[in-house]
Amino acid sequence: MTDAPLRRPVVRVAAASWLPTLFAWLVFVASLASLHPLFVGTGWWFAAAFVSAVVLGVSLAVRGLRAPAWVGWIVGAVAGSAVTCAFVSGGTAVLGVIPTSATLQRMRDLADQAEAAIVGEAAPLDVTDGVLATVLVSVLAAAVLIDLVSSVGQLPAFTGVVPVVVLAVPAFVPGVETSWPFVVATVLLFLVLLALATGRHPTRGGLVGGLAALGVAGLLTATVPLGGLAPLAGTGGSGLGLATGVNPIIDLGDDLRRGAPVTVLTYRSSDADGEYLKLVDLVDFSGRSWSPAEGESDPEATLDRLPAAPGVAEATDRRAVTTEIDVGSLRSPYLPVPVPATRIEGLGDEWEVVDESGVTVRSTTTGTQGLDYTVESAPVDPTRDQVVASSAGDDTAMADYLSIDGVPQSVIALASEVTADAPNDFDAAVALQDFFRDGDFTYSEETPVDQGYDGSGLEAVQTFLEVRSGYCVHFASSMAVMARTLGIPSRVAVGFLPGESTGFGAEAERRVSSDDLHTWPELYFEGLGWVPFEPTVGLGSPQAYLQPTGVEPSAAPTADDAATPTPSADDAPAQTPSATPSADASDPTAAGSASGTGGPGLGSAGLIALVLLAVVLIVPSVLRAGRRRRRWVTPPPDVALAVWNEVVDTAADLGLHVPSGATPTAAAALLRTRLSSRPETEEARVALDRLVAALQSERYGGVAAPDGTRADARLVVDGLRSASSARDRLAARFAPRSLFATSPAKTGSTA
Repeated sequence: MTDAPLRRPVVRVAAASWLPTLFAWLVFVASLASLHPLFVGTGWWFAAAFVSAVVLGVSLAVRGLRAPAWVGWIVGAVAGSAVTCAFVSGGTAVLGVIPTSATLQRMRDLADQAEAAIVGEAAPLDVTDGVLATVLVSVLAAAVLIDLVSSVGQLPAFTGVVPVVVLAVPAFVPGVETSWPFVVATVLLFLVLLALATGRHPTRGGLVGGLAALGVAGLLTATVPLGGLAPLAGTGGSGLGLATGVNPIIDLGDDLRRGAPVTVLTYRSSDADGEYLKLVDLVDFSGRSWSPAEGESDPEATLDRLPAAPGVAEATDRRAVTTEIDVGSLRSPYLPVPVPATRIEGLGDEWEVVDESGVTVRSTTTGTQGLDYTVESAPVDPTRDQVVASSAGDDTAMADYLSIDGVPQSVIALASEVTADAPNDFDAAVALQDFFRDGDFTYSEETPVDQGYDGSGLEAVQTFLEVRSGYCVHFASSMAVMARTLGIPSRVAVGFLPGESTGFGAEAERRVSSDDLHTWPELYFEGLGWVPFEPTVGLGSPQAYLQPTGVEPSAAPTADDAATPTPSADDAPAQTPSATPSADASDPTAAGSASGTGGPGLGSAGLIALVLLAVVLIVPSVLRAGRRRRRWVTPPPDVALAVWNEVVDTAADLGLHVPSGATPTAAAALLRTRLSSRPETEEARVALDRLVAALQSERYGGVAAPDGTRADARLVVDGLRSASSARDRLAARFAPRSLFATSPAKTGSTA
């Protein structure tokens, strides 16, 4: 009897073949195409497809030169990085592909730009340099990972994890529907890749499994509510209308120019002149943009008794205002409220106070759309003596509101010049407001774009002060920056103008549209608290008490109560209403929308991601179980051959490699080394000898395998498992090497 390698014809694709690489790339780019609802145009997709093709193609070419797989992987990653650099470096790289320190700085700036667009805009996003850079860097990382798993790890089927993650993204974005044609195309291409990776033609079971996977994916995305990806946009949401993200000031200019306004909320107020409704305060200024201060929710604060507004003296006159708000199409993680609010009724526990000085009310799990609530507020209405008694806060508690670096000397000089005749800080603030409203400034949404300063950073402020044309972001940012140079604490508020009055009598209410989204500066004065100013020319009206006092600081009253904060606005006496900030809502130059999301958080989205990932991880185990089951029931005359293949594949799954040219006797010797490591496998070693004898008799002598051959094979399989470590057994179950790696059972050496 000849002990020669066993042969049988199989469909096999060599590891260095171009077909698995091609289909791995096709699967990936097909999944990328499913993201088309997220971006404007298709240029980003072609660039992404090219970058991934370079990574995988160069790696394949290097392996074709008989270089080790890891060398091809490194060269492919370097080539892909060079191409990505050429796309995003903006001329800062040497020869266009070698990054420099300037390239790294540009990448940081582009990352900031992309983050601002993601959290501040609704899909589809314009593919700016920052967005494109983020997409291409992500694609580069994904392609390098795919090549690592496919070529170095020799597990091409496991590259399906990356497309699954990509396919899941649109389902997490509010208002974006899953692109089923691309989902189907991705799955079908992956089935082809799976067939190539396993070296076998697709079976009926495989096709049924693929269709079942499509069905499960469809059922999940159709029935499980996906509200949005909270880390990207604060909270989720759905539907049309206005959306505000984590930083609503970002890209406000683009939103102003977006198109026809929509009504976002209506309200009824005891203040006949209407009210500014604040969403959030922007405190931190990086020099490039404003952003909300980092802060956790206040566990002591409750909506039915909000924290007292800081800095308001107990003796300062205040008005009591009640506002009933009905939110329509506004989707925001921040609640629009008149300030300073003292009590909010009609909201659930998901809303929390995160900034006592505002008050800013936020939710991380839901959005504002459809809310109906009532707010009690107590805005200050000081007398002249109370204004004179106030002073700008200058202690360490105000450090965050005074912090600013790198202010151009021209801005500092201009602030000093404008306020040169002001005898005190309050008069200086009024002088700054009058400088913008009474000077030669004009409101324009287009000029900043045309002249390249469409933003809120220091460069934009400096240019705006020279050109003297812009919209609310430029007016608010400039006044806030100039106030800080004078030692007056400042911040930028984002919210809505009072809107347009509609109806009469009992039907009277105010309608706020997307055109009423607005920014304004707030300056802090001890005794008055945070005072809203209105520097934007043509919008709103400054409060009546924002008038120069003409009083030198030394002549100011020294009332001790000027700096005593009020414990609660509930105790504030009601005063006769005085002039309050108002706006002509019909003014076509009113501010517009910012975008982001509102709605459920990561709960359901994370669940779907875990389910999809589990499906991908379970598929190899299911395929391996199907192959094992077919072998155990193989009828004569191939009983011994089938169970021998199962023994060899089990060894491969457990990390024991049997060379492709090994004879049954040589293969058995290798298996015996593993079995000999445990004394309790003696029965398995004896069964292995009987199995080899049955295999040789069946293949070379034409003698049917004995009835106990299957039982012997099971003993050997059980022995191999018991002689292996727990880690090897776990890998054998969920990452069976025999499905993907070259083994005798696949090549035909022993099969």
